[in-house]
Amino acid sequence: MNQESSQEQRRKRTRSLIIIGSLAEKAGLLNTFGLPLGEDFQKAPNLKYQVGALYKGFLILNEIANTNEVFLPSWGEQGLAKLREENEIRN
Repeated sequence: MNQESSQEQRRKRTRSLIIIGSLAEKAGLLNTFGLPLGEDFQKAPNLKYQVGALYKGFLILNEIANTNEVFLPSWGEQGLAKLREENEIRN
């Protein structure tokens, strides 16, 4: 059985986190929460409340997504449609 190296697993995890961050930026969350790109959020004490607010927003999103009132495949379709629309506008 061929197991992935821990380095390959870290690389995949890092890529996933970069994509998630890109989606947060693309959705406008960084502007909404006053988080400038290029800042090291762990080393910027003046941004701790903005980081905390964004984290709380993610927690609320997680709560909403875990309710019976949300149909995630529908969110997926709507999100993909919006991404396609934005790509068409850009091109």
